Amino acid sequence: MKNRIHIILFSMAGILLLSSAAPMELNKGNSDLKIQLNEVATYNPMRETKNLEVSEAAVAWHMDHIYLMVNQLYKALEQSNESDYKTKFNMKRAYVFTFNRMPRGKATAPEAARPKDNIDLNTIQMHYEQALATVDKLSNLPEKKHFNHPVLGTLNRDKTIKFLAIHTEHHLKIIRDILEDK
Repeated sequence: MKNRIHIILFSMAGILLLSSAAPMELNKGNSDLKIQLNEVATYNPMRETKNLEVSEAAVAWHMDHIYLMVNQLYKALEQSNESDYKTKFNMKRAYVFTFNRMPRGKATAPEAARPKDNIDLNTIQMHYEQALATVDKLSNLPEKKHFNHPVLGTLNRDKTIKFLAIHTEHHLKIIRDILEDK
């Protein structure tokens, strides 16, 4: 009897810990994404730099693309119908989320997240400020808000936040490679 009580108490403690860990992890994801966005902003002085061996696009394109993705995915989540949320196993998503990385050159940016030509500092700054504000709002959305990624499948709010961090790091690596030896 005493062992059963210990098992029950231990199980309840585990459940409480797990239920409180999800919001903490979500907030950590938002915090990590904000840190990444702040790093992106530090590249403003080098925004015109290009390195064709790494990317056809200048640093400014990658910066603005990151900000646009955050803002566009928030809008997609916000407009989604929670009752339509269904997910199924996706091998490519499992790879990306397990290794926290995206392969280079395998996908193209959707039209809504492609920066316009001649990106100026004011545009980048405006999109950066919007993205920072958006990150704060992401965790307030219901968990079953979702969007359909063309390769990774359906991503709910939490998976979208993780995807944004992975995507942002992907482009940060490209930016760092463009600037290497410059």
